[in-house]
Amino acid sequence: MKTILVPTDFSKCSVYGLEVAASLARRTRAKLYIVNVVRSPSFYYGADPLNVAPASAIMLTESITALKKDSFQNLSKLLKKSFLSGIRCQILTLESASIHREIVNYSNRIGADIIIMGSHGSSGLKGIFLGSTAERVVRFSETPVIVVPGKIKSTGFRNIVFASDFGEEAYSIFPVVNNFAEIYDAKIQLLKVNIMEQFRCTSDNLTVMRAFNKHFKNNYQMNVYDDYTKESGIQNFAEDTSADLIAIGTHGKKGLARFFKSDVSEDTIRLTKKPILVVNFSEFKHKSDLIYEKDEEEIIL
Repeated sequence: MKTILVPTDFSKCSVYGLEVAASLARRTRAKLYIVNVVRSPSFYYGADPLNVAPASAIMLTESITALKKDSFQNLSKLLKKSFLSGIRCQILTLESASIHREIVNYSNRIGADIIIMGSHGSSGLKGIFLGSTAERVVRFSETPVIVVPGKIKSTGFRNIVFASDFGEEAYSIFPVVNNFAEIYDAKIQLLKVNIMEQFRCTSDNLTVMRAFNKHFKNNYQMNVYDDYTKESGIQNFAEDTSADLIAIGTHGKKGLARFFKSDVSEDTIRLTKKPILVVNFSEFKHKSDLIYEKDEEEIIL
């Protein structure tokens, strides 16, 4: 791991995310890219979208310039945080009408290995229709993302819960989770949440998980947890076992599809108070074909 992107809005929540990023950078000697995105106007004045009134244009330019100046000053202040001592950091102010898209685009430009960001969280109708910047980054990013929902007791992750159905896609993203666990010398617990709508008996669930263990030549602890929803099951199990981090995959649903079938990763972000590592299936899908085909006869789906 060489490059870690840390978006910030200078809130307490974003500083918590920066603390986690600093811990990871210290362990891996990675460089931190700490960025703040200034939102530029996404509208225009007058009938002609290409013709902005001169006075208005001047006011907009001056306003954005002032915001970018304040942003860079605040970024410079962050560098004085004691937990960043000795860590290579680069600060940058970006400008965009879409904050989450600019974060994702910049991540791609610098080839970030991971994005780490704090989250204000959201709930109820606000969460459904607006969501937080963190949720939107998770939705669109092909780079793995760690969302930190608040102050955590320790930035040293020792107990990681990997929540999955342990089908084909799980094989593609698990190496990312395992590599992260190795950095912290953490144990991994496999979690299959059993819900009424997709009920399977315990023996069937354990068979799939044993095949998963066999493929990765390990003996990770296997857990089947009954709950009303996958999201609440993941949250409750993580609390019951004092997990430090939840790891989960996402399909990165976009557009109208989200309103008909929500993504478990986004709902988990809204519910949990634990840091969560989200890995996009699509980015690693091409790697799953060879991995999964090798053990095709051994896996029961």
